[in-house]
Amino acid sequence: MRAKSLKYLVAFLAVMTLVIPAVAKDITKGVTILNETKIAGKILKPGDYNFKISDTKLIIEVNHKVVAEVAGHWTPGDTKWDADEFRSGPDGQVQEIRLMGEKGVFIVGQ
Repeated sequence: MRAKSLKYLVAFLAVMTLVIPAVAKDITKGVTILNETKIAGKILKPGDYNFKISDTKLIIEVNHKVVAEVAGHWTPGDTKWDADEFRSGPDGQVQEIRLMGEKGVFIVGQ
């Protein structure tokens, strides 16, 4: 019985070593928007916002009030970004978010 328990423990630890690195940390960051920006169908006026990004969701707040929320996902990268940057599509909607000091790109709405 003891050998069987040890086998299950080793299998569990092996799975956890694969799963834990795949779970990205949540990021909370203050972002200053300089120009009107469309995210998740909302128009954000110039000002200071709080971005909360998890593995699958972006929440944008102003003074602790949620003003926009959208699904998305992280795409890993190798180098840290030097500045906050938004990439928009032809319709003006933000499609990618790059945050200063972070690796990777948050793909909005996919």
